[in-house]
Amino acid sequence: MKRHGRLIGGIIACAGVMIVLSLVLPTSFWWFVMGVFLICLGLTIRKRC
Repeated sequence: MKRHGRLIGGIIACAGVMIVLSLVLPTSFWWFVMGVFLICLGLTIRKRC
């Protein structure tokens, strides 16, 4: 149960940081972040399967 609490807390903290940064940073930055995230996700899935 304690592990789930840390995971949920981390997700909430990351969401808060993203909201604050989205108010400050330009839109093109977020397209770059999404692209990097999708590449990393694809490589991670490829390694595990």
